[in-house]
Amino acid sequence: MKDMSRLYQTIKEAVDKVRIVDTHEHLLQEKERIAKKPDLFETFLAHYASSDLVSSGMTPEDLEKVRDPKLRLEERWEIFKPFWERIQNTGYARAINIAARDLYGLNGIGDDTYKGLALRMDNANKLGLYQWILKEKSGIDVSILDSLFAPLEEVDRRFFAPVKRFDDFVMARERMDFEALGRRCSKPIHSFSDFIEALELEFEKASKMIVGVKIGLAYMRDLRFEKTSQKEAEETFVNVYNQEFFRRRQLDTRVERVPEGLSLRETRPLQDFVVHKIIQLAAEKGLPVQIHTGLQEGNENIITNSNPTLLINLFREYKEVRFDVFHGSYPYTGELAALAKNFQNVYVDMCWLHIISPYGARQALAEWLDTVPWNKIFGFGGDYIFAEGVYGHSVIARENIAKVLAEKVEEGSYTQEQAIHLAQKLLRDNAYEFFFPKKVMSQ
Repeated sequence: MKDMSRLYQTIKEAVDKVRIVDTHEHLLQEKERIAKKPDLFETFLAHYASSDLVSSGMTPEDLEKVRDPKLRLEERWEIFKPFWERIQNTGYARAINIAARDLYGLNGIGDDTYKGLALRMDNANKLGLYQWILKEKSGIDVSILDSLFAPLEEVDRRFFAPVKRFDDFVMARERMDFEALGRRCSKPIHSFSDFIEALELEFEKASKMIVGVKIGLAYMRDLRFEKTSQKEAEETFVNVYNQEFFRRRQLDTRVERVPEGLSLRETRPLQDFVVHKIIQLAAEKGLPVQIHTGLQEGNENIITNSNPTLLINLFREYKEVRFDVFHGSYPYTGELAALAKNFQNVYVDMCWLHIISPYGARQALAEWLDTVPWNKIFGFGGDYIFAEGVYGHSVIARENIAKVLAEKVEEGSYTQEQAIHLAQKLLRDNAYEFFFPKKVMSQ
């Protein structure tokens, strides 16, 4: 039996050579990133680490001060420093420290490095930044982009393949929401059939440019989408237009009166109907559906809304649709193992997971490799708004996967050759075949 440390190093070297297919990002387009001077705290605390800072005791008001580039960097550092110390044990902080070390040559964010780090980030903020961070340093060939910032037409295909959300159709609950959707689709919405036609038109247009559909509704409601009738959905739609009360809304320098809408609970039949419709449209186009499950970003969320078992009715009905279930469903990783084992159309995605809990990700992967066919596991998705985070996350992910595979070899479950083969599948081949099946078939 090889010495464990030597075995790990051998497998890690193979893992590091794999060109990743990254299943999930939220990155700005490079031209947008470099158009603005990067601010150390505004960039690195855009999400994730900011949630840990608040969890550790930082007030939301102080967080906003720290992220405010109009304030002096030194002033913000003094607010940030004690709370940053409290979260050094978390995966979120570790990813940032790795990025500072490997990309900018500084030992994390500290008293003696924060000013230099801000300067080096500024110097690097030019054309070629994404080539350097994503392609060269992270070893990523392509990232599946859930773009919250750029139209599909503007997505840079050198780095990204986009998916699209239709959540604004699902969550429409005011007359103003329907009017906005109508303007966007160049089709006034006056009836329920107009609304569904607008959704179909937008989906048809998007389907020519995307590799999947994203559902991110667990931040707003639970993931149980009941089978509702068109009659129930249409009645909800009509009730929105029948609201007689108005509220005041500030628009720049003027105030206008706008119709009241319905509550999220009252529009639930419409929401459920539209989610089913979106999945049906995805089925027609052969597009996979990505669904956020598990931990939600930020603080004070309702984690039980994100339990993946709430999706069972969708998995059972839409057997022709491939579901990419996000974030390992943490902390419901065992439930996701059972779902992926039971349902042919359910796939396990480790995006975000390696930084939520590096140890938990290793535990989950070890369990999934014992329970779920290996072709259904996607090993990495950075899930960041800033590219430096993607790099830091990729380092942790490669370490995690190498450790788990080395342990499997050490215990006799795999040969070294099988483990190296699996690394290629987990980090690249499985996701490539899932999102780009036509390219696979043409090879």
